[in-house]
Amino acid sequence: MPEGHIPEQHSDDGRDLTPTADLLNLVFGFQPAIGSGYLDWYYRGNPEGPASVGNAHDDGRLVGNYALIPLRFHTARSSGTSGVLRLGLGVDLSTHPESRRTGAFRRTVEDSYRAGTADGLDAILGVANAESVPRMAETLGWRRMPDFRARFLAPLPDGVDTTSHPVDGDLLAGPLPDEALPQPTQPPPTGHGTRWTAELLRWRLARPGARYVLHLREGVAFVSTVSRHGPLRVAVLLKVLARRPDVRPVSPRAIAAVLARHHRTPLILHWGATPLLRPGGFALPRRLMPSPLGLVLHAFEDDGVPRLIEDDLTLTAFEFLDFDAY
Repeated sequence: MPEGHIPEQHSDDGRDLTPTADLLNLVFGFQPAIGSGYLDWYYRGNPEGPASVGNAHDDGRLVGNYALIPLRFHTARSSGTSGVLRLGLGVDLSTHPESRRTGAFRRTVEDSYRAGTADGLDAILGVANAESVPRMAETLGWRRMPDFRARFLAPLPDGVDTTSHPVDGDLLAGPLPDEALPQPTQPPPTGHGTRWTAELLRWRLARPGARYVLHLREGVAFVSTVSRHGPLRVAVLLKVLARRPDVRPVSPRAIAAVLARHHRTPLILHWGATPLLRPGGFALPRRLMPSPLGLVLHAFEDDGVPRLIEDDLTLTAFEFLDFDAY
């Protein structure tokens, strides 16, 4: 598919999203509860296009939901050109408790196949908890991808000036996202990563109810938030973005020092992979993760021919901000 091309969408018909919000609140117990406004942002506001949504109904009642959020993933090919895949980030997979073991799960997922195929997606990339990954791999035949480990970063300042900007409506309406990403991100040296633009960053930082901080320093921008894990206050590094093509990897301890100072905590958490951070940090045992995360992949087909070879997709630039953990 040509880079920059967003095909006509088929799955978002402007329906009332209140039943979807009600189902998600029932299944996941969100506190505070989400509303249709949140889903309108998530399913319809993405500059890459609206979500491809799979549903299941019993007697007219919504009992299943799976949304595929379109994102572009690119890779540096040996020829020097950038190969682009259009993947659907699978989120909000849910079935009503009263409809489990009735086939609602499979009907929901298969409906998402229909929607994603019609909307021109190449595959579904699912980020799932430890319980869901085996089910999707064994029951649905999806490919289980290598896990990422969370790590704590030890702060150590490096003296490079960094500015920190809490995200609010004024920031999003102003020039700072464009200054953070004056041009689209380049593909990682190996493997695949999300193709970020200033427009995509502005949308992602506008997540309702989120409290983000955008940090700028020479060569890179990074996004953080703060979270509580029991009595502990933890700063979370969500994403590191290159502001120009020739950026060298940054010390994770220097980034951690900025977060420790801004969020007033020595505990700095990072999950995922990025070529923009040097190796370092202390691996967080899986048992200490609130919900260990896994990745699964399902390629769509055209007349039995996969739109991508699943073994060819390797994520080397994928972090918390690339999906909806925070």
